[in-house]
Amino acid sequence: MSDPSLPADDEPSIEDLGMAPALCARRLYQLGAAMVAVHTLQARLSPAQFAALQAVHNQPGLDQRALAGQIAQDASTTTVLVDKLAERGLLVKGFAPADSRTRLLSLTEAGREVLAKLQPQVRKAQAALLRPLPRAEQLQFMRMLVTLLEAHSKVPKSGSAGE
Repeated sequence: MSDPSLPADDEPSIEDLGMAPALCARRLYQLGAAMVAVHTLQARLSPAQFAALQAVHNQPGLDQRALAGQIAQDASTTTVLVDKLAERGLLVKGFAPADSRTRLLSLTEAGREVLAKLQPQVRKAQAALLRPLPRAEQLQFMRMLVTLLEAHSKVPKSGSAGE
């Protein structure tokens, strides 16, 4: 009896495809970040800063720790990122009523304006990243990515992995 976890003789293995999943994921991230950066850099924002503005827009009053998790950054990197956005007047940091150590974030009017200007361009860049796939496969691919991310969300983070 054959092992169902092994590929059939006529199917290529992951190794036969020439790249490890982690390397493919990293290369796809780099490609996507570059496609988004073309637009965000015009507004003097990194893709991570744009992601932070989008996350705070989606959840006004989001705390800084939760933001770090949503944009996949460590706490110290997120602190620097938030400080830069606040210095530029794009978001404000407030204190949680129950805990003065918790920083609550909200967009300023300038932050909302920058985000509104960039959102359509970033959406087009995201769509362009997936465009080589037929629409049904785009949705399937995104579902599979979300499944992998959710399944591995409990895996301890080992730092920035070179980013």
